[in-house]
Amino acid sequence: MPKQSKTYIKILEASLPLFAAFGYKGVAMRDIANTVGITAAALYNHFPNKESLYFKALEYAFDAQVAGLAETLANAKNPRQRLTVFIEFWVETFGSDVILRALLQREMTDGDEARLKLLVRHVFFPVYEEIEGFMHSLAERYDPLLLFFSMAGLVMYHFETAPLRRLLPDFKPEHDNHEKIVEHVTTLMIGALGLH
Repeated sequence: MPKQSKTYIKILEASLPLFAAFGYKGVAMRDIANTVGITAAALYNHFPNKESLYFKALEYAFDAQVAGLAETLANAKNPRQRLTVFIEFWVETFGSDVILRALLQREMTDGDEARLKLLVRHVFFPVYEEIEGFMHSLAERYDPLLLFFSMAGLVMYHFETAPLRRLLPDFKPEHDNHEKIVEHVTTLMIGALGLH
């Protein structure tokens, strides 16, 4: 994302929790303007419409997570290390950014095809594009897209179900530790992919 004004960034940062809490349809441009402390007219000087703002906000939220992923994967010496790096990426993305996780969950639940297509284009495709070759190199017998979403899903579901998991008798506080989650999911995938 090119360098933007402080107001532009403030708008993006203020809109993310609103969209996460109330959904795309539940947030009006005037709500965002009020939160930022600017007029609706000033908001429209930065973004022509809510859709544009929404997807720029998603890009903004995800850009920080994606930055450096390709370089980190390239520096990993073998498929096992690349797998660990990729799983660490998802754990940090879904475990640290509650707002982004809530936005993704809301969009998948709402199921609006037009917004989902834009979400894929703005959020998932940049990550998938970075690691598609890596997915092929892990195990040629697996479909790379299914493998991509299987790994992301293993991680994401861990965080989605945390309130339930914590109530079960075998729960241990370390189950919420990011390093523990990376180790667990990586071990599962190493076994499934035969990367011993």
